Amino acid sequence: MIKQLILLIFGFLAGFQLAFADDPPDWSSIESTFRNEKSAFREIADLAEFIDQNFQQDEAKTAALYWWLGNNITYDMQSYRQAGSLRNESPQTIIERTFKQRKGVCEGYAGIMDSVLQLFDIKSYTIGGYTRQGQMISPIPHAWVAAKIDRQWMLFDPTWAAGSIINKRYEVRFDPAFFMVKPEQMRHTHMPYDPIWQFSEQPLSHQAFILQKFENKETNAPFHFADSIAMHIALDGTDQMLAEYQRIHRDYFPHEALNIRLNYLSDNLEISRYNREVELLNQATTSYNNAVENYNQWLEWQQHNGPRHTSTSDQLLLNSGRQLANSLAVMAQLQQASSELGKDVRSLTKAVNSLKKQLEKEGLRFE
Repeated sequence: MIKQLILLIFGFLAGFQLAFADDPPDWSSIESTFRNEKSAFREIADLAEFIDQNFQQDEAKTAALYWWLGNNITYDMQSYRQAGSLRNESPQTIIERTFKQRKGVCEGYAGIMDSVLQLFDIKSYTIGGYTRQGQMISPIPHAWVAAKIDRQWMLFDPTWAAGSIINKRYEVRFDPAFFMVKPEQMRHTHMPYDPIWQFSEQPLSHQAFILQKFENKETNAPFHFADSIAMHIALDGTDQMLAEYQRIHRDYFPHEALNIRLNYLSDNLEISRYNREVELLNQATTSYNNAVENYNQWLEWQQHNGPRHTSTSDQLLLNSGRQLANSLAVMAQLQQASSELGKDVRSLTKAVNSLKKQLEKEGLRFE
């Protein structure tokens, strides 16, 4: 059975304010606009359409979305208490459930915001990392959002907009402190695992964040984060995880927050590798079975027509050889297969080599 990718549900802690907006939105006006709306917004697209029709500029649309999330999605304390546990759920499933149930944890908040912003054609990303709350570093994974507003990257934490945990109890209270925060300010409280999501040519190290050495002068060469993000987005999911794993290792500092992420990436890279091996084994098996089928058809033709060569018999033999060559090529990629697949790989290798000898006796050659 193919193993499935494991996804981590993010949790959060809050409990302090930090406002950076130079010209904050008129939240009361936004509230009035939504108060007059009777729709329950059954779909995310319905919410996006309402905001798009009632707010004009990108910043105004983003503010309306941020307000709605902070006032309509309840933080799921049960999921928070299980934060760090593994669930076999896709991000899309989490987003849809959060919107439907009107409750969730940070991955749901951030995912909804990211989804709606993209419907507005606003470039955005969901960012994973960990946070500082006061003097304490929370190792629990957290998620927030980056969006390009008026050609500038700004950061948002819609989860912390909904309230905070005080004395182990969640208090509902809209808090706009983390709306449109500049990257150089956000990194005082929110640290991405991957430095590309700091949107900085001089990213802060994990050590500096954990030890609060924010004023350290960086001496490294400028970091071209825009190019790094573009290259990262172009990779497939497995290669993205591998690239992030390598970047974290280059800037590693011993702390539980980083260890949690590295273990998560390592586990999922192993699962991805295993799934890839299963895919290759299935491909090799299919090619081998096709080769056997063509070889059996060739034998049957020989039995009925004698050992003379015709275009039909030669084609059957050549088809068998081509399919076996495909199987051999794929099998070459399974030389370091997982021990769990070792028995199956050895069994198929034995069968492939046996057919190869038979075909070589008939004059076919394999490189």
